[in-house]
Amino acid sequence: MSYLAKLSRSPRLMTLAACGAIMATIPINPPALAAPTDPSSYQNSCQNIGVSGATLTAQCRRRNGTFNNTSILIRGIYNDDGNLRYTSNATAASSYAASCQNIRVSGATLTAQCRRRNGTFNNTSILIRGIYNDNGVLRYS
Repeated sequence: MSYLAKLSRSPRLMTLAACGAIMATIPINPPALAAPTDPSSYQNSCQNIGVSGATLTAQCRRRNGTFNNTSILIRGIYNDDGNLRYTSNATAASSYAASCQNIRVSGATLTAQCRRRNGTFNNTSILIRGIYNDNGVLRYS
């Protein structure tokens, strides 16, 4: 008796074969969820870029050439004894604004004076990662 003839007589084998066929279409390495690890590119098509606490604001160009006011929360940055650093969870809320002052942004570089454990302040900066302009709206890649 041929394999197909045996297969057609057994509902369990049919189910197993169907599941195997479905599983064969699922990618082994699914695409990763967005994590802000790539360099930001928003500064190439946005103007009047600013920061207020952990919120990045800008006027970003749409495809039709007009500009849109937009903002996004900067994720994953904290103050590590006077130095801006990324947390191990790049999607976590940023906490640096609670212990840093004179926070500003130039292009994709976030700069601030952040408090050290001894109470003094340190000038520090970090590249903002993973933000791009999506037709006038700031988004994470």
